[in-house]
Amino acid sequence: MKTKNPFFLNFLRNIKGRFDLFMVLMRWDRVYRKEITIVVMALLLITYSIIDMDDVWDYFALALEFGILMLQFGSEMSVLPPKYRPLYAGVRYFSQTCTHVWNNKRSFPMTDILPPKTEEECGFHNPIADKGYSTEIPFAGDRIDDRIMLTDALRWQEENREVNYITSNLQILYLALRVGTKTQHTTNGTKLALAGMVDGLLEDKPVTLRKSYYFDALLTNEAFRSRLIRRNLRGHEEIYSDLSAYFPVRQEQVDGRTGLRITPDFYEKVSGHIGVTTLLLTDTGHIGMLHQGAGKVIDARKVGLGGSGSMDYGDFEKAGRPEDLRDALAYGMARELAEETGTKAHFDHLRQNTMVTGFFRWVDRCAKPEFVGITRAAGIDFTEEGAIDGDEIVRFEEMPVTIRKMKDFQKALAYIRENGLKISLSSLMALQRMVTIAGYDRPDATPQQRQVYEKMTEFLFASRD
Repeated sequence: MKTKNPFFLNFLRNIKGRFDLFMVLMRWDRVYRKEITIVVMALLLITYSIIDMDDVWDYFALALEFGILMLQFGSEMSVLPPKYRPLYAGVRYFSQTCTHVWNNKRSFPMTDILPPKTEEECGFHNPIADKGYSTEIPFAGDRIDDRIMLTDALRWQEENREVNYITSNLQILYLALRVGTKTQHTTNGTKLALAGMVDGLLEDKPVTLRKSYYFDALLTNEAFRSRLIRRNLRGHEEIYSDLSAYFPVRQEQVDGRTGLRITPDFYEKVSGHIGVTTLLLTDTGHIGMLHQGAGKVIDARKVGLGGSGSMDYGDFEKAGRPEDLRDALAYGMARELAEETGTKAHFDHLRQNTMVTGFFRWVDRCAKPEFVGITRAAGIDFTEEGAIDGDEIVRFEEMPVTIRKMKDFQKALAYIRENGLKISLSSLMALQRMVTIAGYDRPDATPQQRQVYEKMTEFLFASRD
């Protein structure tokens, strides 16, 4: 089995992650710039004192300068200001994912959150509500998904501006916790973000894209669904701050009770970097099952049904900034699949055989936008190669359900339920989309739905390499 050395990879990410944290704080945080300035001045004075050492007063000055430096570093030996340190004065801080949102002095379960009004009017809802597949919440709409598949080109426009997402030093503490105590995925990669709603697709309007960064997602999408916990000097854990108070929602009366709705301008408050997930249909006609490692930041110990991750801005560039955004999305999906299955040599084949099928918002992660698709990987024997990345993915196998026709995707979903598999939400939504398309062969299906069904049937079954 081909694997990479996870220790070496994590070591490099750890170093670069800390440098990226330094660059972010130097850019946006005045307090941090002041602290670093004091450290640099102390180091310069120490250097000068050593060079010009000629009497007893120089030793006295050197001791004072070292004292200033030690006061800055503290017992934690950190250049972070005390309020940003994961460990300070014997008190340790860590984060905890929330299932509720604190809003206007009340706590609401995330299941009570409603879509943005404009997307709700387009049919956005939770398609897996009360089915027991996942504790996380997606919002999706068949009309938008069908439009994504049928449009001649998914057009886009780019917004060139940088956004400072830091409104509280508590976000910086959360970021420091993620970078300083994790060893995976802590580097500040450049991402492609979706800025705005997708309701315009129904009117053939372009979607708005912008450049974002991974740390922007940590500062917003991930921070705003978390609590900061501290372990006090007696060893007791207590809530230090509930960052879900920053979750981009507002209270609204719905059917006589108070609920929460995602605000119309939520995409200005969170990074909105695009997630991409493709369902893998192997050469044997089975759905791939990629078991996530315990150290993975998102979806640890869950099963992915194909490649899944973030859309890098580099994917957009390498795909040639195509007129049809679907081409760039398919590029990102194929890259993630090739990386996680260790089949980079087959990247071109995977890209050519990947189709974008739909879109959903990951509610728990502040309505993060996610595109889903399917890859028909004929000609690649994943089982024979036994190739996984050895870092995020620890085991590969195939679901024992053969996909010979569209209705078989329903059997795959039933297999997940019957065996109680913990599937990542994005993979579950990629499969759910295929189940929805499989239902488009009913007599009362609309012309658009029949067209989607025929397009997918031809893509998967009419021709095989």
